[in-house]
Formats: sequence, structure tokens, C-alpha cells
Amino acid sequence: MPETPDPGIGSAHSPRAFGMRLSSGTSTPPSGRGVSAWMVATRVGLLTAVIGGIALVAFVDLRRARDRAEEDALRQTRNLAITLEADALNTIRSADQSLLALIESLGAHTNTTLPSTLGQTQTIPTEPGTIPAVRSLLVADRAGVVRFNTGSSALTMVQGMNLYEAPRATQTTGFHLSSPFRDGDSDGWRIAVSRRLTGADGQFAGVAAAIIDLRRFAQFYGTLNIGPRGFVTLWHDDGAVLANSRANPLIEANPYANARFLPRYTDGLKNHVLSGVSPYDGEDRIGTVRAVEGLPLHVLVRMSSDDYLESWRADLWRRVLETAGIGALLIALATQLFRHLGRLERATKALRASERQSQALFNSSFQIMGLLSPDGLVVALNQPACALANLPPEAVIGRPAWEFRGWARTPEIAAQFRNSIETAASGQFVRYETDVHTADGVRIMDVSIKPVFDEFGHVALMVTEARDITERKRFENSLRESEARLRSYLDAAMEGFFISDEAGRCVDMNPAGCQTLGYSREEILNRRVLDLIALDHAMGPSSAKGFRTCKRTGVFRGEMALQHRTGAALRVEVNAVRLDNGLYLGVTRDVTERRLAEEALSASTARLSALVHALPDLVFILDDDGRYREIFANSDALLVLPVNQMIGRRAEEVLPDWRGRQLMDSLRRTLSTGQPQRMEYQLTVQSGLRWFEARTQKLADDFGARPSVLMLVRDVTERIEAEDRLAAAKEQAEAANRAKSAFLATMSHELRTPLNAIIGFSDIMLHELFGPLGNPRYHDYARHVQNSGRHLLELINDVLDMSKLEAGRFTLDEHWIDLADALESCRALSILPAERGHVQLTMTIPPDLPRLYADERAVRQVLLNVMANAVKFTPSGGRVEVEVCCGGGSGEAQGDLVVTVRDTGIGIAPDALATIAEPFQQADSSIARRFGGSGLGLSISRNLIDLHGGTLTIDSDLDRGTTVRILFPAARVERPALAGVVADHTPSA
Repeated sequence: MPETPDPGIGSAHSPRAFGMRLSSGTSTPPSGRGVSAWMVATRVGLLTAVIGGIALVAFVDLRRARDRAEEDALRQTRNLAITLEADALNTIRSADQSLLALIESLGAHTNTTLPSTLGQTQTIPTEPGTIPAVRSLLVADRAGVVRFNTGSSALTMVQGMNLYEAPRATQTTGFHLSSPFRDGDSDGWRIAVSRRLTGADGQFAGVAAAIIDLRRFAQFYGTLNIGPRGFVTLWHDDGAVLANSRANPLIEANPYANARFLPRYTDGLKNHVLSGVSPYDGEDRIGTVRAVEGLPLHVLVRMSSDDYLESWRADLWRRVLETAGIGALLIALATQLFRHLGRLERATKALRASERQSQALFNSSFQIMGLLSPDGLVVALNQPACALANLPPEAVIGRPAWEFRGWARTPEIAAQFRNSIETAASGQFVRYETDVHTADGVRIMDVSIKPVFDEFGHVALMVTEARDITERKRFENSLRESEARLRSYLDAAMEGFFISDEAGRCVDMNPAGCQTLGYSREEILNRRVLDLIALDHAMGPSSAKGFRTCKRTGVFRGEMALQHRTGAALRVEVNAVRLDNGLYLGVTRDVTERRLAEEALSASTARLSALVHALPDLVFILDDDGRYREIFANSDALLVLPVNQMIGRRAEEVLPDWRGRQLMDSLRRTLSTGQPQRMEYQLTVQSGLRWFEARTQKLADDFGARPSVLMLVRDVTERIEAEDRLAAAKEQAEAANRAKSAFLATMSHELRTPLNAIIGFSDIMLHELFGPLGNPRYHDYARHVQNSGRHLLELINDVLDMSKLEAGRFTLDEHWIDLADALESCRALSILPAERGHVQLTMTIPPDLPRLYADERAVRQVLLNVMANAVKFTPSGGRVEVEVCCGGGSGEAQGDLVVTVRDTGIGIAPDALATIAEPFQQADSSIARRFGGSGLGLSISRNLIDLHGGTLTIDSDLDRGTTVRILFPAARVERPALAGVVADHTPSA
């Protein structure tokens, strides 16, 4: 180790450690000794021993790591050999179990002569990509002919093979494991588990064998993790290699080719450990040989040292390099240490010279300086410190610093000084201000105590320094008070104040300015003024130009467009000047709302003026005394007098007495209630007698000096005259409608009486109640008369029903009806016309159709009208579909009942679809000519459905068919859960 320097140099309690001496004498330190030759030799020897020890530890550690790697590899081979033994044993036993199951299934077929039924060949199913352990099961007779095969074996004769000859030659009841053989040309090697079959006479009757594919073992061994150079071998005691994890063309050609390399053991032990160079390929390996229990098989697992020592060898080189690096590092450190010892001797001499210089500087400083020990004792003081204490150095050094009244005249100051010294002694830098009482009065001192640490990180010394800052504090306090007053003025100002530097960055802004722009003071600092300008605004370019003008001329007054934090543009009045210190002061006032209000007022005034002049109405503004203050009129034609003669005059002076009083009453009600008033009156104006409608509205209180009302007057003469004409026309129409209804009702009743006689007499004539008619033509004529009479009666009934519906005198006879029966009766009446017209009529009715609360006669009339129209307007070969369903579809409420009649007929044109359900309307005149009819059926049907609270809708495409939907509301449909309760009661809806 290097020698320790002179303990006097750098000692915490030696005055020389602080670069000065307080005594008048001067002492000379003892001279240092050079490093002797024997000490150098000792250090070199110690370094060599350390490096050798490190190398020895590394060698022993590597040796132990190699032994552990070998033990782990051997343990792995042993465990793997046990696993492979169990696999081989399970495979052989599984094959034997399959063989026993096959023999048991033969049963009575184990006689001397095997029946020919065993000659069937079956295939054992396997999964794709896998090799089954048992390739096939076969049975051969006593002549060796294969009579039964359950797999893909190509064997047809086994005579002469070990699997046949060995069971034949022995009387054993167990199984026999054969030597390897080929089953086909390119399918690999097999072994067989075979059993002797005995006939009823106890003689040999053949063999049963389970063929095992040895490729299955090789495939399984190839998946084991034993390293790139390791291998697994399964061999027979006769020297045949049955499976190997590494492909070997020599063994694949002849399993006995490597019999001489197989280990032989006769000691009866199950496990044997192999180590050393392999005779097979000359590689260094370790491994385990394990005999398969009860079978003439052995399993060999070997791992190469190149595999299990690979990580150890990598660690070997790493450790060698680490040891070499540590040795080189130690040598380098020792070399640097020896050099450092030489430099230390030279530094000691320089330190003594520096100590004398520091002492001179220490004493010549105008500031108060002192050195304290960690426990607060005075070690050294300069002259200003002694003068402040009013004591010589000898009376102060070695005593606690806080005991002298010159530095701490009060107990509070002494306690503060002591606490600060203790804090600095813990390793913290301390700085504080305190008052010191001197002959000149109270002085403010800036005191700092800085700890000095030794090489171990401990506080060895504390440097105390005190500066008189009385004058500076007075100036700072005065400046702070002035700044506080100025800041309070700026903070209270309504305008925004900001200060920017020469580069255009904001250096200060008052709260009003921050609030205007939406930023906090911290966010606005160091932002550029140009970044706050809304360049996208119309005033953006001029704002940027104004900033440059201020920078060039030193002054700017005008408006700028600034950008709020939210992105909104603000219009701000700015007054900016350049200050003497190069900064810029700007005063801002947000005029955005004022400018927007001015623009909005101007735009509103322009719009209002344009609107008033565009309106045909008259606009009057009157005060509470009824005087006209403002009049807006496009012309004087609708005024009683010209505008210039009405302004300033009272309404009672301009209008007739009764109109003036009416206007004043409305004006007073508007002012008292604040509610608009409306009146309609007739007045003679310059264009003649006209009708007017007037509306009043109270104006805001700040509109003028006196309360005012706005009156909007419109000329409604044409509307009044149109209403009079419309009322007269309505009265005429109602009178005509009443006359029409009375005429239809009277004529219908008058026509029904002779029609009933015509129909009755024609019926008598058809039935020949009073004798034969004679000529057959009379019979046909009577039928035509009866049909025509009935057709006319139906038309008259429709007219009567339509008259009742229009007059509102049609009453419903409502009760719960079975809609299915009504549909069936209508189908029966419509089926004959459908068959005559070659139209297919189908009906779809759900089996659980609920009952309907309705007028049964009206429902039947509606259904029959709709179905008859569908059949009548459907050409030959078409079809009519009737479907009934409960609601839930588009536009239907839950529980509604819908009857849909859909046909493939001629359809209805779009222009006729809107009026098809009106009285006496049909699709067009051509339909009337082709098919006839009164055009009342759909109108009556829709009115009847409306009386039931339902709807009848028609959807049709020309030449594609028509769909009629009849909807009954859910309130008229019987609910299944309450069927027994509500069956005899009227629905609530």
C-alpha cells in the first residue's frame, strides 16, 4: 500500500490546513521520505499474489462448473433412458394386448384348420403424418400362409421367418419378439410380437403376430433434445440395431452392420454408465445403457461433450479474459499509484507555498471571514472579524463562535448563529441575514457557512463569511416599495400593459392584458408579439406592419387584431412606445365587443331599413301622447295625409274621431300591459276606402325620451273581399250538397219500390209459379230483367249508404264477430266470378285468429267490395291473395289486425290513385267502359273502416297489380289472455 502522507498536512485542527498561521512564528514541516526499493518489491510481490489468487479461484470455479455440467448431462441421459425403456415396454405390451384381443376374437377358429373367412384384409386407420406402433395384425396357418391381415402388411407367407419358426419350435405360452425383417421393398424394417396358436388336438395350428414399424421409434427418438451430436439407439440382444435417432444408411441397409460397436453386459444390472471416446465415431461422450425389463432389448442414450460443455467452454474463455483484464487493471492501478506517490511529494512542497499565499489573502480581505471546526470552535479569523469582535485572535481561537457579543449581541442572534453552525456541520450550506449592533448603529450582515469535506465525505472544516449589505438592503427595500406601488397600479388598471424586449418577446404583462388574451402570466412570458397577432384576420397584415413601425420609429397608435388563446380574433387599441432601456411598453384596450356592436348596429339598421322599405306594410312609431314620431311607407296612397303632414301630430287630429279613439285605446293598453294589441278597421285613405289590420308592440324603455309604441299596419282589403266571396260560395255549396243528398235519398226510395216489384215478378216468372212461359226466350228475358233489377238495386243501396255516411247518420251494430267466418263467406261469394274469369283466389288465415269487435254486415260489405274489385280487375290467368295477420309490421302497432288483399290485375295509374276512394270515382274512364260499376264501393268501404277507427290504404302499380290493406286497431282485437273476460264487453278504446 502507498505510504500515508505526513499527518500534520491537511489535519482538521492544524492551522496549516487553512492556508494561514495566526501565530507570529513560522515552523518547517518534516521532510518526506522517498519510497525505498524494498517497499517497491513488497508492493510488486503483493500485486503478483493477488493476481495469482484470482486466477486460482477462477480455475477451481471452472473445474467445478465442468463437473456439474457432466453430472447434469449424465442425469439427463439416465432419466431419458428410463423414459425410453417405458416407451419400448409399453409399445411391445400394447402390441401383445392387440394380439391377445385378436386371438380372443378368433375363439372357436383356433382349430387345426383355420376357416377361409379369415382371409379378409382390413386397414388400421391412422392419423396423417404419424407412424403407428402396430403396423398390422396377421394370422398364419400351420403352413405359414397368411390367412388374416388387419393392416398394410404385404406378407402372404411367413414360413422361414423368425416370427413363425420360433413359436413353432417352442411350446411356450408367452409371446416371442422376432428379429428385424422387411415388409415390402421400401417400407423400412419391422419386428413382430408373435404367439403360437394351438389346435384342438394340442398341436401347432399357426401363429398370430403383431407387426411393429421400427420407424416409429426412430421418429420419436429424433424429436428428443440430446444435442446436435447426441444419439439414442434401441437394439436387440442378437446385435440388431432396431432404431437410431440419427439416420445411418449403413444400419438402414443392414441392422447388424454395427453389432461390434454395441456394448455387451452380462452382470444382470439394468443401468450402465458410458464415458470416454466412442468407438463408433471417435467422439468424447457420456451416456447410459438400460436394459428393457423382460425383453431382449437395450436402450442407449449418449450425449457429446461438445454439446453439454458448450456453455462451459464459452464461460471458460470469458473467465480467462476477465482474469487477464483484472490483472492488467491491477498492474495499471499500481503503476498509477507509484506515479501518484511521486507527485504527492511534489504537491506537498507546492502546498506549503500556497499556504503562505492564502494566509496573506485571508487577512487582506475586507469581508469578515473565519474558519470553524465541526463543533463550532473558532480555528482562524481574519483581521475584519477580529475588529468586529473587538478582541485579539488569541482570545477567540479555540472557543465557540456564538459566545462573543461582537458577533451575537442578543441571545436570539446567538441561538440563530449556533443553529446555523450545527446545520452546516451536518453537511448543508447555510446562508442567512442577521442584524449586528456596532458603534455606527445596526448593520445588516449576509452570513454564509460552507462545509468543507475530507476524503471520506465527513465535514472537516466550515468556512464562515459575512458581508455588510446594509446599504444594498436599503436600496432594495426602496426599489421593492416602488415596484410594489407600480405593480399595484398596473394590476388595478382596466387596460392591458405589456413589456417586450428588442427581439419582440413579452417579458411582463399585467392581469388585465392576460385576461384579454386568455393566457396566464407564465404562459405569456417569452412569447413573441408577432405570435399573438391574428394573421388570418383582415387586420392581420396591418397589425404586423404596426409592430414593425413601432420597432422602427419607437411609437405606434392604432388598432391591431390579436389572437385569443381559444383562437378567436380580438380587435385591440394599442399605444406602444420604446423605453430608454431598449424595452417596449404597450397599453392595450379590448374594443372587440364595441366594434362588433357598431358593425352589428350598422348592419341591423341597414337590414331593418331595407326590410321596412321592402314590406308593403305601413310602420308607425307613436309616443304615449299618440303623436306620430316616425312613419315608414313606400307611398302616400295608403295614408290619410302625406307623411310630412302627419309627423308630430296626434292620431286623434289625423284620423276620424272614432278611429282616433280606437287607436288611442289600443296604444294605452299596449303601454300599460306590455302585450301586443290587434285591431281591424275600415278607413278612407288617399287611394279610397280600404280595410286595414293593425298590430301594436311596446318599444324598449331606452328607445326614446318618452314611452313609445310601434304599430304595424297592413292593407287587408283583398283578403276581406276574398273571405266574403268564399263565405258566399260556401253557403251555396252547402245548399247544393243538401239538395243533392235530399234528391238522392228521395230518388233512391222512389226507385226501390218499382225495382222490388220488377225483381219479385221476374222471380215468379223464372220459377213459373202460374204456369209455363211458353217460348224459352221468355225465360232468358226474365233472367236478364231480374239481374238488371238486382244490379240497379245494389247501385241504389250504395247511393243510400253513401248518403247516410256523408250525412253522418250511419250507425254501427257492433259485437264480437268471427272474422274467419266473414272471410270464408266472402270467399264463397267471390269464388264463382273468379272461376268464370279464370282467376286463382287464395286465402291465408292463421288458425288462432282472434275475434273482432265490429259491425258484421259492414265488415262483410267491405271485404266483399275489395275482393270483388280484385277479382273483377284481374285478367284471366292472374291471382288474388287474401292474407290476415296480427300487427308488428311497418307502420303497425302491436296487436293491430290487418287484412291484405293483393292481386296481379291491371293496377291504378298514379294520378288516379289519389282520387280512387272518392265517391263516383274509378281508375279512369276506360275502366268504366270495360268493367262498369258506380265507383262507390271503395268510398263506402273506406268510410266504414274509418267508423271502426281503422284505415284502408291502397298501393298500386300500373299493369303490375294492386294491394289493399285493411287495418283494425288493437283496441277492437280480442286479447288471447283475456278472451274469456272481455268476450261479452265492449272494448275500452
